[in-house]
Amino acid sequence: MHRNLGILMETVRLNIAGREYPLRAPGTQVENLKRAAGIINAKFSEFKVQFNVEDPVDLLAMTALHLATEGQSTVQETVAGSESLSTANRERMVEISKHLERLLEV
Repeated sequence: MHRNLGILMETVRLNIAGREYPLRAPGTQVENLKRAAGIINAKFSEFKVQFNVEDPVDLLAMTALHLATEGQSTVQETVAGSESLSTANRERMVEISKHLERLLEV
């Protein structure tokens, strides 16, 4: 564990599509990263069987597109449903959505 600007950082090793990726992340994000890697691997495997594709680059591209479009729909629905929220809460929801999108890009 390391400290970076007062934030406790942990090293986590994620296996995605058969490759290991060592990352440093805030300790509070480690479980989210592991969960995200699990989702990526599940979708990767699903597409591999469904489309009989072996190229990991193609499978990762398909997985990325699927998860990105799925995430966009969720963000749009969340923001649209926040019309009754105060302006401050709406702005906070948008910031949270942007943060989640950045995390999914990892």
